[in-house]
Amino acid sequence: MAAPKLILLPADPSCPVVSSERLAAELQAIGLIGPPARVNNETFYPTGENFLQLISFLGCSPSIELQPPADPLAVAADSAAGKFCHVFLSSTDTLRFRSDLHASAPRCPQCHTPVADWPSRLHAWQMDPEDSEWHCMQCLYTGDITRLGFRKSAGFGRNFVEIRGIYPSEAVPGEVLLNTLKSLTRGDWSTLYIKE
Repeated sequence: MAAPKLILLPADPSCPVVSSERLAAELQAIGLIGPPARVNNETFYPTGENFLQLISFLGCSPSIELQPPADPLAVAADSAAGKFCHVFLSSTDTLRFRSDLHASAPRCPQCHTPVADWPSRLHAWQMDPEDSEWHCMQCLYTGDITRLGFRKSAGFGRNFVEIRGIYPSEAVPGEVLLNTLKSLTRGDWSTLYIKE
C-alpha cells in the first residue's frame, strides 16, 4: 500500500550528503521529531513537541494523527499506510530519484514543454548515472536530467526528510524548519508531495 508523504530534500541535487545522525540531532533540537523508534528493522521518529509549529497544515480541518497506535503489531501496518505522522530520515552517497506513483511528465526547464520520454531517459540514467545529459526535442536545450521540472511530484537527492501521514498539498514546512535544513547544507530545500 502506498503511503502519503511530504518529503523535504535539498533543492540542489549535487548538494553534499549530511549524515542521518546529524539530521536527526538538528531536527530533535528544534522539536520536529522525538526519540527514535523501530518498525520493520528501520528507525523512524515520532513527531516532536514543536511539530505543529514547524509544519503548517492547510485547509479547514485537516485530519492529522500524531500518535502511533498503542498496539505494537499495528505500528508497522499503519506506518506503511501512512496512517499517523512520523518521520524517516535517509542519507546516501548515491543520488536517488523519488517520485509519486503517478508522477506527471516533467517539463523542460527552458521552454516548459512536457517531456514525454522521461521514463526511458530516467531508466538510462539509473542504469548509468554518469549518463545524465538530457536534450529537449522542442527547443534543443541540453542539460542534466536532474534539472527537469517535476512540479513537486518527484526529485533527485541524497538526503530525504520523509514525513508520512501528510496528504498531497495538505501541509507546508515552516521557515524555522527550512532555515535549520538550509544551515546544514548551505542551500535551499525543496518539497515533494508523493505516494509511494
